[in-house]
Amino acid sequence: MKLPALHLCAKKGGRHPLVVHHETQQYPLWHFQTTLSRASLSKIAFPTFSIRFFIDSVRSSLGPPKTKSAASINLQNQGLIEIIPIQQTLSSQIKVEDSLLVTEPGNYVLVFETTPTTTSTGSASALAPIGFLPSQQQHPPYELTGWLLKKKRKKMQGWAKRWFQLSSTGVLSYALSPTSVARGVIQTRQATLTSEPKTLTLLIDSAGMTTTYHLKALSVEDHELWTRHLKHHRTQALAEEIEGCEDWIQQRQVNHAGAVAKESARIEVARGLQVSQLVKEKLQSLNRWIHHHHSHENDNAPEWMVSWLQLKDEFEELLERQDQQWQKMQHTVWQADPFGGRHRRTNNDDDHDGQRISMATTAVTRAPSRLCRFADRISSTFSEKFYDAMDITLELSDTDEEDQDSAYTDEEVATTTDDEDGENEEQDWTLLEPPLRRHQLPSPAVGDVKSALAVFRKNVGKDLSSISMPVSMNEPIGMLQRACEELEYSTLLDQAAAQPDSMDRLIYVATFAITSYTSTQYRTGRKPFNPIMTETYESIRPDKGFRFMSEKVCHNPLTIAAHAESKNYKYWQCTKVKSKFWGKSMEFTTEGVYHVTLTGHDDHYTYSKPSSWMRNMIAGEKYLEHAGEMKVTNQSTGEYAIITFKEGSGGGLFGAPTKRNDIVAEFHPGGDTPRRVVGKWSDHLAEEKGDILTTLWTADPPGVEDYESHYGFTRFCVEMNEITALEQDRLPITDTRYRPDQRLYELGDAKEADKEKKRIEQKQRNRRQELEDQNLTWNPRWFTLETDPYTEPGFAVPDSQARQAWVFNDQYWDTRESGQWPQDTFSLW
Repeated sequence: MKLPALHLCAKKGGRHPLVVHHETQQYPLWHFQTTLSRASLSKIAFPTFSIRFFIDSVRSSLGPPKTKSAASINLQNQGLIEIIPIQQTLSSQIKVEDSLLVTEPGNYVLVFETTPTTTSTGSASALAPIGFLPSQQQHPPYELTGWLLKKKRKKMQGWAKRWFQLSSTGVLSYALSPTSVARGVIQTRQATLTSEPKTLTLLIDSAGMTTTYHLKALSVEDHELWTRHLKHHRTQALAEEIEGCEDWIQQRQVNHAGAVAKESARIEVARGLQVSQLVKEKLQSLNRWIHHHHSHENDNAPEWMVSWLQLKDEFEELLERQDQQWQKMQHTVWQADPFGGRHRRTNNDDDHDGQRISMATTAVTRAPSRLCRFADRISSTFSEKFYDAMDITLELSDTDEEDQDSAYTDEEVATTTDDEDGENEEQDWTLLEPPLRRHQLPSPAVGDVKSALAVFRKNVGKDLSSISMPVSMNEPIGMLQRACEELEYSTLLDQAAAQPDSMDRLIYVATFAITSYTSTQYRTGRKPFNPIMTETYESIRPDKGFRFMSEKVCHNPLTIAAHAESKNYKYWQCTKVKSKFWGKSMEFTTEGVYHVTLTGHDDHYTYSKPSSWMRNMIAGEKYLEHAGEMKVTNQSTGEYAIITFKEGSGGGLFGAPTKRNDIVAEFHPGGDTPRRVVGKWSDHLAEEKGDILTTLWTADPPGVEDYESHYGFTRFCVEMNEITALEQDRLPITDTRYRPDQRLYELGDAKEADKEKKRIEQKQRNRRQELEDQNLTWNPRWFTLETDPYTEPGFAVPDSQARQAWVFNDQYWDTRESGQWPQDTFSLW
């Protein structure tokens, strides 16, 4: 087959876009066109091309150089001058990259052309940004590059030779070759580095970001070089954290003078720095000790083990001292805060609102928590080293695993392929350290729900999600977080994946779908905060074995998309949430399809939800009720379940039903007798086999002291809005946790929260108007519109027959890993 060709043409003085047609029908013509004026030429460099072609089934080879093409002839006939001659490239394996300094104004066109083949399909991607000329003072993009061996993600696959690049900002990336597209990245400044000179290995663990690189240098010199550069970035990051602690305290004391003596905080910081230096020195001592005894493994084991234990005790004592010192400094900082955790609005500047509220809730603990996390990683690394040493003592006759791994050959490395490498690192959520989480909200419920009834009466039968409501109608949780709350009993999906029988798996998946309602039994008639345009939410739960991400994908009608993944399952949804007031009751409807797939099985489950009702809104005992049917279908086998949520009965005109929350579920296999599950969605579910009930699930207690006066939140819900060590300094600015009105409301300041809510909503309206005036369309960043055969026609695109939904594009976690969040995200708060 003929290969894709690249050439660049330019037309001087042009002011109109040039339309170029491709010479074939099978492949589209990719082109980049821009107009440059003389005024901009002094600072503008021609785009750098970063192009990669993918051919699905053929590995082609370079043929004779191509000298002409119909496209280039057509362009030249229209007055364009060929600047970069046409080239051919090995389309399935190489990245084409070039740049050009523009000296003449005009239209510039970048053209790709391909000759079709009947044996394969292909696709092309291109990146051609316009940029300013680099400054002479700028750092080079990569401070270190070279070949390293990378351990493959699957066991027994050995090592693969990969091209690594370390940027000046500490971002380490790797690719198949110097000209290939990067396949993975990791931010080394926030990672733990373990260097083993004896085996030439490097272990880079990103801690909260769940990625680990096992690397091996090709020589002693390479190992020392990479170790030195990687340690430099980690040391530099720690120094900046320590310096930030001192700067932050000084800034707080300047802003709130008189609350505490400035000298007091400085003394505490100095003491903290002193202890940190002692930790560093002790680490260096341990490192020298380890290297010494690695070379004397056959010495008398009891003697060096006693020395080891003594060093271990000294080091643990030092870590404890450091922790106490930081706690003392944190207490000093809290005393320096005259707000006492209850911050009030003093500045109407929109640009500083989000920053101020964020500082009010998270910055106070930022400096100590950073070094505590560092100390935790030191302790974890030390423990690993200690037990490794114990293993050496007890198993001196065993062969070292690293020595086995190092027995690679050039032939083995050379034969590794792209497919064997895998783009994603193996993830084991159980190995992450679960952070300490709060178990109570900072304030009981505030705001009078009855004050919102006047708004309800004016909008009977209307969709309230499109109406600005007083903050008193809300609970301090966002709609994106509420989507995550449905995973509270995600262990049922883990159980489903472990079942060998397809009907048993269906029963557990259906049970999970039912339990998504369980936490609502304690709610007090309030609704979550509607998300703002581009708002996101993430949750990493090592204790439950999943990570979750959600985003608002459409403003009108309000639509959210969510995705969760675990070693045992994947779960995703694209739903429209609506609420309507009908006089005495409020109806909550969720349109859209929920999906579940299980690891190790071909099953694909789908289901939709019935309506929910908040009864007795005006008078009487309020209660929440779910009524209707839910159908859970295994699309792979045809097996399905019909779950009926029964309406309550008894209780009188204004009382809650005495018999409520009952469900009956019938599971229909192909031709066999249906199976039956009964119980209450609020309490327990069991499979009914004649007179015998086999318990499938029992609800957990709320786990929150005086939960009735704290919005009816469960412990899992209370943890939603907290910034833990897993999220600290890693979240995008769009995350719900940074939303100031919701945070103020959570702190109990309903009046200021209502002001912030109105300001944020107006800011969103202004932004939407700006986009409309510029004829621009806002598109979600982390979800892509794709075909979904199980969704109703026109669900995602009104007045269309297309069955489409917003599906996770797998870019969020890679971006989080690199720490390089998009710069074009506008301010939400």
